[in-house]
Amino acid sequence: NNNSTASYYDLYQAFDWTEYMKETNSVAAPQDCFKQASKPPLNDFKVNMKLEALDPRNLTSTCIATVVGVLGPRLRLRLDGSDNKNDFWRLVDAGDIHPIGHCEKNEGMLQPPLGFRMNASSWPMFLLKTLNGASMAPSSVFQREPPTPKSNLFTVGQKLEAVDKKNPQLICCATVGAVKNDQIHVTFDGWRGAFDYWCRYDSRDIFPVGWCARAGHPLQPPG
Repeated sequence: NNNSTASYYDLYQAFDWTEYMKETNSVAAPQDCFKQASKPPLNDFKVNMKLEALDPRNLTSTCIATVVGVLGPRLRLRLDGSDNKNDFWRLVDAGDIHPIGHCEKNEGMLQPPLGFRMNASSWPMFLLKTLNGASMAPSSVFQREPPTPKSNLFTVGQKLEAVDKKNPQLICCATVGAVKNDQIHVTFDGWRGAFDYWCRYDSRDIFPVGWCARAGHPLQPPG
């Protein structure tokens, strides 16, 4: 799969932030605003590895997930027993993914994902089958979650890189449009508000300027 990622990456020239910030007379949000490691973490996960993840649509459930894609330090995950319409993305240093066995160690029970395709009574059997002979992600590939900044240090007008929630495989050039308590309004440069959203200042979907280039992840230039 690495080849497809490499060719995908070749389609993108690394975006010149320095030039763009000069043109727009803007500044980058400093690294200490973000809940991100100062150096993008290494991604040693492989496609088809299995792990435990919280169901993004039902956060009380820990489910089995399979890595279906890898892009820079990000994983595209699919919950076992669900369809491919609910894939989601996590960083390798996300706090809500763990090696198989973590849930049981902590007295939890693995749950079927929301919208499990079979009868709930067949879940125990499905679980045995899905884990039998599976390639399990070793604990060494999970990275420690970075610390949370003590408060919201963002100011209006700062530049950043942000996940497009409607197309979460994409990370785009963005600006802090507003700051309110522990929230910031992420506005995507050049897209006239169609994709903007509010998020917490410690969201894992926002990154400092230059993160994509350092992480080997494509960055969408302004629309």
